[in-house]
Amino acid sequence: MTNSNHQIPKWLKQIMENSWELELLISGGAIFSLFQLSGSWVNWIESTNEFTFFLGRSAILLIGTLGLELLKIGFITHIILRAIWLSMVCVNYAYPQGVNKENIKWKKPFKIPVSHEENLQVSIIRVDRYCGIVIYLSISSTIFLIGLILTIFLLLSVPSILEWKYAYGLYMNLVVLSLILYVMDLISAGLFRKTPVLSYLVFPIFSVLDVLTLRKFIEKSGFHFFSNIPKVKFFTVAFTMLSFGLILSYLNTYRDLHWKNIFDKRGYTMQLTNGMDVGPMFYRDEPVSRYRGNPSIQSKIVHDSYLNLFIPYNIHADNLLNGLGKEKQNILVSDIASVSIDSVETREIQWHASWKDSQNGISRHIGIESFIPIGHLEDGQHILKVYTDPSLAKKIEQNIELSDFDRERLSGLEILFIKDTEVSIEK
Repeated sequence: MTNSNHQIPKWLKQIMENSWELELLISGGAIFSLFQLSGSWVNWIESTNEFTFFLGRSAILLIGTLGLELLKIGFITHIILRAIWLSMVCVNYAYPQGVNKENIKWKKPFKIPVSHEENLQVSIIRVDRYCGIVIYLSISSTIFLIGLILTIFLLLSVPSILEWKYAYGLYMNLVVLSLILYVMDLISAGLFRKTPVLSYLVFPIFSVLDVLTLRKFIEKSGFHFFSNIPKVKFFTVAFTMLSFGLILSYLNTYRDLHWKNIFDKRGYTMQLTNGMDVGPMFYRDEPVSRYRGNPSIQSKIVHDSYLNLFIPYNIHADNLLNGLGKEKQNILVSDIASVSIDSVETREIQWHASWKDSQNGISRHIGIESFIPIGHLEDGQHILKVYTDPSLAKKIEQNIELSDFDRERLSGLEILFIKDTEVSIEK
């Protein structure tokens, strides 16, 4: 006799049986929104490089991107399965009599894998169940990843932003180790929670992380799901989705994480030419899909009698400014900015404060801007160099410990531009 507690209420059964139209609408809208959001998320996180430094930035970027990709994979898979389900419903409705094996003329060794007059009801129910499983896995895993981002931000990022003295060292190592063990336990289907004695050791840490990672919000549905689904099937599906998600996440973030593109097998991408880099990051009239954190001018080919140079002020410049050895109130960002054109120093530059709203990101492009006369230059190719005066660079190096990145900033950056003042006359 069936337990009445396990019977599905009529209202819930009706929703389950008639939800496919709403599912298709939600999946279609979600897919469109997620493709728009993916690029914005990467640029949003990268733009924080301008005004702050915090622990866990790369992990947050990668985990957030993975969550978005898992949602995309889930909704795309769902809409494909639901379309297959709908086509099966239609053909089953059009021919309710089932399979007419007499009209199928296959010969041995081929076999017809259906019985006489068998319809598609079993297959329709199976595909419908798959739709629910895919949506659940996508959304529940994304909720967990959002919780993981929140945990990393609260336990690592916030202490480093507030410059708490214990943010680094032993505390950071303990937090990272706890998160690694927690994720390993999740991947292994609760190995540490199932092991005697060890379960008592990890209980205090895991109890806190269960709340921070939002696992408590999906725990009951998780028990309902994992206690009924075959483990082999689950891990096969989960591994497949995670693999595709990681690949797509890698492709979206490898540039920002300064990783090599392992799918690009060209062996000479860093040996294109001995000429200078003329990428769009140096020229503001050329669109870029990521945060432009370097000095830039108005265009590659300049028709004006001046160069409009903008140098962004970001958090990395603070270390160099602190090395000047002056009182803070007497320091200007422009103190470490020198300019030359074709190796000739441009003197008496008037710098102006500049605040530009960022189109993609949470930062505002704050920096210094100047208008450098170039009317005396001949038409043709020229090289603008932005650097720190060697005497100041030496003083900074004596006062503070410099990284390779800081030394590169002090030595300068070169931008190629073409001056062209010829005016075309329309006939």
